[in-house]
Amino acid sequence: MKKKNKLDKPHQASNRIKVQSRRVLSEYWARLEHVVFNYQRSDGQWQSQQREIYHRGHGAAILLYDLSRETIILTRQFRYPAWTIDGDGFLLEVPAGIVESDDPAATIRAETVQETGFVIDEPVFLFTAFVSPGSVTEQLHYFAAPYDVNNRKDNGGGLEEEGEDIEVLEVTLQEAEQWIQEGKIVDAKTIILVQYARLAIFN
Repeated sequence: MKKKNKLDKPHQASNRIKVQSRRVLSEYWARLEHVVFNYQRSDGQWQSQQREIYHRGHGAAILLYDLSRETIILTRQFRYPAWTIDGDGFLLEVPAGIVESDDPAATIRAETVQETGFVIDEPVFLFTAFVSPGSVTEQLHYFAAPYDVNNRKDNGGGLEEEGEDIEVLEVTLQEAEQWIQEGKIVDAKTIILVQYARLAIFN
């Protein structure tokens, strides 16, 4: 008989949470909310807790790859929050964007053209994961699709009206893996997709 573990128990989280108050702190770029709630601990005791929750919508990211040449597409763009930490702020990333019209696949196809100039067919959905569940509600939808150097609309670069100024790089998967080890790639979604590429695509 299979041994049961805690994950086999019925999910009853809704019965263990009682929201006491919600207050919007900011709604300029996205919504920042202060929440007070009562949480029933595993020993049955109730405990009052509070959090600041950031609601910025959901996102989509894509691994663009060329199996024949063992290459992938990365972008480099400025990220102000990263700049406040490392003084540089220019991160190497896979193409990504905020989901529009509740359609992650359509969003990432559009973002691929806008950021890189490559036109792709329907991307393959891989998985969905929370970005930072301790404080942010965002989920990221991960996709993959082959790209063709002969099927490129333009040089990409993003939308100037949205403040985008994106550099497009074609690198080998081996180079990307090395850059992760050297700390040149520090973006989580990009690390995840590079590792996925090695495990599931370039194998």
